[in-house]
Amino acid sequence: MTALLAILRRDFVLAFRSGGGWFYALFFFAVFTALSAIAFGPSLSALAIAAPATLWLAIALSVQFSAADLYENDIRDGSLRVIAAEQPSLLSYWGAKVCVLMITAVVPMIATAPFFLTMLGLSFGQGVILAIILFMGAPALVFIAVMTAALASGLRAGGLLAMIIAVPFSVPVLVFAVRASKSVLASSGLVTPESLILCAISLFMAVLTPGFTIAALRVSLE
Repeated sequence: MTALLAILRRDFVLAFRSGGGWFYALFFFAVFTALSAIAFGPSLSALAIAAPATLWLAIALSVQFSAADLYENDIRDGSLRVIAAEQPSLLSYWGAKVCVLMITAVVPMIATAPFFLTMLGLSFGQGVILAIILFMGAPALVFIAVMTAALASGLRAGGLLAMIIAVPFSVPVLVFAVRASKSVLASSGLVTPESLILCAISLFMAVLTPGFTIAALRVSLE
C-alpha cells in the first residue's frame, strides 16, 4: 500500500507539471463530440440515434490517446527498472497507473459528458444517465489501454501500435456499451442485461489484464 501511494503521488505530480498533458484526453473528447455533432447535421433525431456510439467511440479513443506514453518516462529515466528491482511484484505499479489514468483522464470526461451530449440531441438528464453507464464500462477501456501501452512500450511509434493492439479487446466493450446505453435510454432504468454484461466485462478485464501488463513491462526491461 505504501508503494502504491508513493507511485500515485509521484505520477500525479508529474501529470500536473507536464504542461497540461492530463487535459489532452478531455480536449480530444470535446473536439470529437463537437465535430461529430456537425457531421451528423441539424436533425436532432439523427443526432440522438448516433449519440451512444459517438460517446463511446470518443471515450475509447481519448483513453488510448492518454495512455500512449504512460510508461515512456519511467522507462527513459530508469525509474521503472528501479521499481521492478525493489518490488517483488509490479501489481502496485499497475494499480497506480490505472488510478492515475482513471482520475486524470476518464473522470473529467464522465463529469463533462452530460454537457457535451446536449450537442448530440440528448437532454441533460439523459446525459447524466449515460454518464452513469460510462462508469460501468470505462474501467474496461482503461484496463485495456494500460495493458496495450505496456505491450508497445519502448517501441518506435508505440502509441499507434498500442491503438492497433487495443482494437480486438475494445470491440466487445464498445458493442455492449452502445447496446447498454440505448437500452437504458429506452427503458429509463439502469439495470438492464446489457449494463450487467458491461459491468462483467470490466470485472473480467480487471482480472485478465494485470498479468499480461506486468509480463510485458518486465520484457521491456530486458
